[in-house]
Amino acid sequence: MQTYKRVGPISHAKYNSQNFPFGIKVFYDSVETATGDGFVTIKGTLTGDGVSYKKKFINVACYRDRGECLVSSIEQIGSNQLSSLNGPSIYPITKWDAYEVIATGSGDTVDCRKVTINLERKTQTAVWVEQPINQSRAACKDADTKIYNWTIEDPPFWKGLRK
Repeated sequence: MQTYKRVGPISHAKYNSQNFPFGIKVFYDSVETATGDGFVTIKGTLTGDGVSYKKKFINVACYRDRGECLVSSIEQIGSNQLSSLNGPSIYPITKWDAYEVIATGSGDTVDCRKVTINLERKTQTAVWVEQPINQSRAACKDADTKIYNWTIEDPPFWKGLRK
């Protein structure tokens, strides 16, 4: 039987329209079978400089047999307002071993950016990298040229409760 620790009531000071309580970061790595099946997933808040919405909850689910990762997300876009659920976006897996799963976008995106997702199996962490591509195309001439390195973490609400 599982036991659960009660965190206590959510105080109004910690929960308000500026601090929407998305779920905690969760990493799951299935036990691979002899047939080569495997599943690795992480969900949490995309964190780092340049993230479009500071409260963006993301789910990355990678399937070895399908050779792809599916990514869905949702953001807090205003006081007491969430975006529509985004995705799933599909990223082909370029590496799968006992240490990491790497998926990379095709680079044909309309926003002139390429995404690489690295799930570190031993540390149960994830790095999301966005870098500029197709800079010589006319549609990309004014595109953001910065490289972003983001991680998937606990949302601010849960970080605040643990302090």
